[in-house]
Amino acid sequence: MWSFCKRILLTVAACFVVTLAMAQPKNNSPYSRFGLGDFLNQNFVSLRATPGFTHAFNDAYHLNLENPASLGFMQMAAFDFGLYARNSNWESANQSNKNLSGNMSHLALGFTLNNPVNDLLEREVRNFSWGMSFALVPYTLVGYTVQTTGDVEDIGGVISNFSGEGGTNRFMWANGFRYKQFAAGFNLGYVFGKIENTRSVLFNDLTAGYQNNLVDDFSINGFTWKFGAQYNFSFNTDNLKKIKILTLGVTADSKSSLNTNSSQFYTRTNPAYVSLISTDTILNTSNVQGKATLPGRIGFGAVLSGASRFKIGIGYDLANWSDYRNDAKPETFENTSRVSFGVEIIPNYASYNKFWARVRYRFGGFSGTDPRSIDGIQLKENGVTFGLGLPITLPRQQVSFINLSAEFGRRGANTILQETYGEFTLGFTLNDNSWFFKRKFN
Repeated sequence: MWSFCKRILLTVAACFVVTLAMAQPKNNSPYSRFGLGDFLNQNFVSLRATPGFTHAFNDAYHLNLENPASLGFMQMAAFDFGLYARNSNWESANQSNKNLSGNMSHLALGFTLNNPVNDLLEREVRNFSWGMSFALVPYTLVGYTVQTTGDVEDIGGVISNFSGEGGTNRFMWANGFRYKQFAAGFNLGYVFGKIENTRSVLFNDLTAGYQNNLVDDFSINGFTWKFGAQYNFSFNTDNLKKIKILTLGVTADSKSSLNTNSSQFYTRTNPAYVSLISTDTILNTSNVQGKATLPGRIGFGAVLSGASRFKIGIGYDLANWSDYRNDAKPETFENTSRVSFGVEIIPNYASYNKFWARVRYRFGGFSGTDPRSIDGIQLKENGVTFGLGLPITLPRQQVSFINLSAEFGRRGANTILQETYGEFTLGFTLNDNSWFFKRKFN
């Protein structure tokens, strides 16, 4: 049975990688024109299918860097890697457009600095533990190509083209500390990247028609902080088959100040000439230093676990996007909120010969607002999620996972431009319990 399942998993993985390789290398999201672009999902694959778990989830095998306190509950070293593919359908009043894109979703390594195997062999109950992780995660993505046409009084027809590319990444170092059932942690992130926005405006009805070409680009870098805490309440501890654990979690992102370096290059061209001898430089600046401010955020969550058979969780997030500033690209955003839930079911985690009984079945959903607005209407986002956690056994009986998730959602809600999308993610969580293991020789 397991050899058959392995063939299925390898086939799914191969098809996913081929799909990702065929995906367009650039995203095409008109919304990414605003701010730093589209903010990407920072959850790893095991949590993307259960968005309500984000703040209160901790697990012996899986990383949760959205609440660094969870690292205090880890019992294994974990290497986590993921890929995603996204299929979007954009609709406006009179046209629609499809786009397929994909990229790496995350690369992370986490480990506990005190190996639980040592405690087991030495018959020691340790009240304190410390977990640490390093991760590289795409943070925002810019990619769009949009053309608009219209008429301006006394000028005539105007054709405008907008395009942009780039984005930012975030490198993170996280630590989580646990004392008995309480854990606290912090996540230090370094955000870096470059974004370029291009506009061209053609006045083609004028006697001496001309075209303005405007290029704005800026690089950004700086540090971000995130703090988290969790507490486990245990019930029915005298019966392992009925034990339940209620985990409460809270996270807070500090308001962060980043550095920007921008340049502008504006030219005017007469398209009637084949050569560009008639090009005039309107504006040319470079190395303009500035500041950007990312808003503070806070999130709350609760997860109820039952005898290693199920988990049910809810989460709520708030972000003060009215504090957003960017000297290189001034814009105004609105505050956001989001509510989410998730469920995970394991039919029989201890089953010896039934693979599908040990699989983790996941689903969830979310609803919230986006900081950006179109024609004065704030964007909304809603979606449902599904996923599987497929256990695999590596040499030395190390339990690891292949995680799959699917998200189907919609962004826009009563705006002139709306996106309906499906996003599929494949992740590998490879676990090892030999880190910091003290070997004894007789």
